Amino acid sequence: MPSGTRSYITVYDYSQEEFDNLEFSCDTTSEEFFEHVVPHHSEWGEVHHIELEDLEYEAPTRQLTFTTETKWFGPVAWLQAASGTEFFEGKLMTMAIINRDETVVDAVAVIGRDFLQQRNLTTLDSSTVGALYANDDVDELDRLLWMPIEEFNKECMELYLVPKVERKQ
Repeated sequence: MPSGTRSYITVYDYSQEEFDNLEFSCDTTSEEFFEHVVPHHSEWGEVHHIELEDLEYEAPTRQLTFTTETKWFGPVAWLQAASGTEFFEGKLMTMAIINRDETVVDAVAVIGRDFLQQRNLTTLDSSTVGALYANDDVDELDRLLWMPIEEFNKECMELYLVPKVERKQ
């Protein structure tokens, strides 16, 4: 099991030029990234330290993704503050937060400091998670955690990125 709370952040419709600017302006390989984007710790909420696990840009999908680890809480306030900065202004940002014992998955969607959605996606009993690990059925646990995350991200993309004319009726 992971030692901390992991958060998976996706920034949508992010151009190569915007990514190049981010890499030029911030150290995208260390925790300093979080302080550069949101320098005032008072805007970080309950989180005092964020570790950067991974940061990748996929040009074909125009998505920036990064994984963070925090001790207890997901960096929701940091995400909200970051969404209003020059690096992410006007961009849809989603974050899935998997708590440290993998029993709860929460998700948030923001644009320009505004919460679009904030909800619980999955709540599992700790005995269920323990049994899945004991039976070496981590694929089933991954499915239980990641299917709702993928559905949430797809829903947010359809609601907030696709023009209304193109939406399914």
